[in-house]
Formats: sequence, C-alpha cells, structure tokens
Amino acid sequence: MKVKQLELDLWDVLSTARQTPEDANLPMVFKLLDLTLIDLDTRSQLRIAGEAVGLIADLFCDRSSFLFEELHSRAANGEPIMADDAFDRYVRQSMVVDFDQFIEPLQSLPRKIPEQTKHGNSIVGAIDKEVLIQALEQESLLSFEEEFERAIITAHAEDISSWIEAIAQYIENNFSPIRLIDLQSALPLPIVEIWMGLLLGDFKLEQRGSFYDSNKIWIS
Repeated sequence: MKVKQLELDLWDVLSTARQTPEDANLPMVFKLLDLTLIDLDTRSQLRIAGEAVGLIADLFCDRSSFLFEELHSRAANGEPIMADDAFDRYVRQSMVVDFDQFIEPLQSLPRKIPEQTKHGNSIVGAIDKEVLIQALEQESLLSFEEEFERAIITAHAEDISSWIEAIAQYIENNFSPIRLIDLQSALPLPIVEIWMGLLLGDFKLEQRGSFYDSNKIWIS
C-alpha cells in the first residue's frame, strides 16, 4: 500500500509541476522518484522510471521555454535585466595561491671580513694650515703680464702662423670682407684654430646683426 501511495504521489507532483514549470521543485521530484523505486521489482522500476523520466524531460522543456520567453520579453526594449550578483557563483572573483612550499630556504651567504685600516699606506693625511696658505700664495705670485706671456708662448707652440697665413691667403684670393661661416667652410681648420688665427693675426672683425648670430660676423 505504501509503495502504491508513493507512486500516486509521484504522478501528482509531476502533474502539478507541469502546470507551473517555473516553480517546480526538481530536487524534490528526484527524491520522490528514488523513494518510489526502492521496494519495487525490476519490471516495475523500469516501467515507472521510464514514464517518470519522460514526464521530467517534458517538465525541463516547459521550464526552458518559459525562461527563454521571459528573457525575450525583457530584451524587447533593451538588454535583459540581471541582478548584480547573478553571476557571482559562476565567476571567480579572486584567487590566493600559497607558494611557500615551493620556495627553498635561502642559504646563509658568506660575510665579508672588514679590512683593517692601513695607516701607513693611506694617501690622505692632515696638512698644516700655514703650509697650505704658503703654497696657495706661491701659485698666485705670477703677475697678469707673466700669465699672458705664458699663454702666448703656449699658443705659439701650436703653429699659429700657419693658421694666420691660411686665413690671409683665402681673404686675398676672395672678395673682402667675407663671412666667418664661409671662412670656416673653406678652410680645413677647426673653428678654434680659425678663431686663434683671427685674434692673433691682426684681422678686422665686424659684427653685423645680433650678438649671438655667427652668420653675421664679417672679416677683412
């Protein structure tokens, strides 16, 4: 009698679920089906299970159709309206991985023994204040004329006469005055050597234009 009642309850639950498939309690349907099949013989189990599976498949079909119709009606005037937490259970938000078990402990590194200070080999030492002042005074004993003469001697060691001669020959073979930039382009000399030759060769320099415009320096 109990087995028969369970079977009747199963058909009644499936019939009710077909009327409102969107509210059907499927876990309860599966549990009731298991209870109904427990005490039946194999033939009865196959009969009831086969019929119940067919009804449950129809229930799934009705439930899916209802859900798709609901989504379609909501999407008619825009996108489907979903709750903010609709996909929280399906989308991973964060992940924590503990890598401590894969990290080998750091071996102790050998420490460098500090070197002892070698007082005898140091090139740094204290110097007497009076000795330092005397050395600085000796450095400034040269007069302005002596320093200028030393600079001129150094300059003559650079063969400035050849630079002056090259500049003079170019000016003589061309129309005077000429621009500094043209002279620089014509002579195979660095600009420093050209300037030294102009300053020490008694040439006349004339600035035409702004002070920093080297294109406006004329030489005669």
